[in-house]
Amino acid sequence: MNQIDITPDDSTWKILIVACSKSGMLHHCQYIMDQIPLNIQNNIQIQNSLIDMWGKCGLIEKAKNIFDLLVDRDTITYNAMINAFGLNGLGTQAVELYSGMPNNLRNHISHICVLNACSHAGLLHEARTIFNEISLKTQSINNTIADCLNRLFMFDEAQKLINDYEKTNTPSIVIEHQEAKNFRSNQIEELGVKVKVGLSWTEIKGQIVQLKAHDRSHPQSAEIYAKIDRLKSKAIENGFIFDSSWIIRPLNENETNESVLCDHRELLVIALQLIQEPVPKRIQVVKNLRVCGHCHEFTKVIAKIEQCDIVVRDANRIHHFYPNGQCSCQGHF
Repeated sequence: MNQIDITPDDSTWKILIVACSKSGMLHHCQYIMDQIPLNIQNNIQIQNSLIDMWGKCGLIEKAKNIFDLLVDRDTITYNAMINAFGLNGLGTQAVELYSGMPNNLRNHISHICVLNACSHAGLLHEARTIFNEISLKTQSINNTIADCLNRLFMFDEAQKLINDYEKTNTPSIVIEHQEAKNFRSNQIEELGVKVKVGLSWTEIKGQIVQLKAHDRSHPQSAEIYAKIDRLKSKAIENGFIFDSSWIIRPLNENETNESVLCDHRELLVIALQLIQEPVPKRIQVVKNLRVCGHCHEFTKVIAKIEQCDIVVRDANRIHHFYPNGQCSCQGHF
């Protein structure tokens, strides 16, 4: 569009911002941000989209700066900021913002966003309080509080909530956990539905690089796997134990627990970043599935070994791994 001198309108900018939100890559987001004319940046719909974009990139301060500058905040503005806090594990801030939100602006999306934030931060008391204050409890709201309870091992309370809901409502397959699993298995078997391929991607020198588990297609594959081996050795030296319970298939010949677990897609992408020159102090990774427990623990170790920040956005939330070996999620994932 730039090359043929076509000026983007508000709708075009919104589409571009949404695309950047989905990619989660900082370079693309900053590039688009720099291109948007100031008069369009002042459009509340654009500002709401930018809050969402920066939140999904893990740059919560940029999202908060835009929110703070907005005077005429609407429901979407609040929801976008609450959701951004929740995605990044800042449950307390999400609850505080929700509490300060004018009652007339709250809708069912507001309730879901703040309950999700509580779920991802382990804020059980706050979630219960908010849930009890909601007058119209939709199916989605019940699903969200059930998820929060289950994440904190409150299975009996979650089951009671489901049972109470189903006394006056049609049962939902979303909150029937075993039913949902069976339904998915039957779909795959009967309809031939393919299981979603796990992918992780990052940005190297302005280009998106995408890898899958055990991927050897990248030109620097030998270096990637050599880096993985070095990280693995250092982790073992520091007492790290590779948990074979995260392996869900039989090992092939010449495979070990360590080799299978360390070939997971996000680890390959992180290793690719760590062999770049200069080595980045902040690594950003996006994946289309949830992070597994092994990769989560190993990434904490990598961040500590390499003394860098690693931001991983999975299908549910954003994990900030710090040089002190801790993650922002505090195990709530």
